[in-house]
Amino acid sequence: MDLIALDKKAAQAIQKRFGLSNYQMLNLSWVFGFGAGVIATLVLHWLFSPN
Repeated sequence: MDLIALDKKAAQAIQKRFGLSNYQMLNLSWVFGFGAGVIATLVLHWLFSPN
C-alpha cells in the first residue's frame, strides 16, 4: 500500500468515525495545518532569537 492510499484510508476513517462532511474535513485539515505552522514558527523563533 502506498502512502497516498494510506492517507486516504485514514482520512475516510476519521470522516466516518466522527460523521464529518467533506467541507468539515477541509476545515479540520486547514486548522491543523495552521496550528502546526504556528507551533513551527514559535519553535524557530525560540531557537534563533538573539536572547
